Amino acid sequence: MRVGIVGAGRTRQGLGPFLARWLEAAGAQVIGVSGRERARARAAAASLTSSLRHPVACYADAQELARAVDLLVVACPIEGHLAGLDAALDAGVPCLCEKPLVSWADWERGLERVAAFRERGLLLVENCQWPFVLPALDALYPEARKRPIRSIAMRLSPAWPGPTMLEDSLSHALSLLQALVTVPADAHLGAVTQTDARADATENLVRFRVHGGAEEVQVELHLKCAAEQPRPAWFSVEGARLDRQVGEDYAISFRGADGREANVQDPLASLVYGLLADLKANERDRSDAAADAISLRLRLYGQICERLDGGGEQPPFGSR
Repeated sequence: MRVGIVGAGRTRQGLGPFLARWLEAAGAQVIGVSGRERARARAAAASLTSSLRHPVACYADAQELARAVDLLVVACPIEGHLAGLDAALDAGVPCLCEKPLVSWADWERGLERVAAFRERGLLLVENCQWPFVLPALDALYPEARKRPIRSIAMRLSPAWPGPTMLEDSLSHALSLLQALVTVPADAHLGAVTQTDARADATENLVRFRVHGGAEEVQVELHLKCAAEQPRPAWFSVEGARLDRQVGEDYAISFRGADGREANVQDPLASLVYGLLADLKANERDRSDAAADAISLRLRLYGQICERLDGGGEQPPFGSR
């Protein structure tokens, strides 16, 4: 399978090189890259040529790249995501897109793109990795998922402050929610709040409730900027908390409250292997299910950010 990566460098701490490594480990071949600036795209192509040990070409833009591949990976900064999605749609190829799928202001336009992928039977995957660490929850707290889940919390440490901090993190919390709870397509939000709406806030606590039918789940997203990696992260389910540990060569494990640890496979690798398996299976129900999950997540993401931008209980999103 020929793969192209839009935004294959690390200018903004992007995942392009890591995605390339796992895609090749899973049996695909990265044949080309594109980027906003031709010089940086050439540098990324040269770097991948060296690390992957085969030629990686530099293409003029995402459209040209998409026409040359079987899978387009959109790993560029968020302002280029819509163009990357459109390039994949125009070329008729599946797409793996970095989270969030689009900026919060573009969430309705993003829904239109997701619907287009679904209509054409093209697989679209958003790079949300946290559902792949849930085996650690099962290992350390085997009873956690055997009873109704009504509360989920998460701590993440984005690099950038203010509204970007939430925009960068919210898809992770929502994907974890979807992996733990059956969230109906008509689910709605309640009690959306945040503790610090300033544009330069380095800490924030965002709370919201997701209502679906007779069920309700309380979600808390604890955010605190951290410039250096590995960045602190944890999640909890009904009070059962697991703290992420990152060792040498990015070996990942989680530690429970009693000090026990459970190792997990690199979630990025799990996502990539699952993506390629779905593409190989080429089953319409898988692409439809992926589109449905992204549509729901994108709608909740957009509505949460909109409420925090002035329609919710707290001061406007990004105000001073």
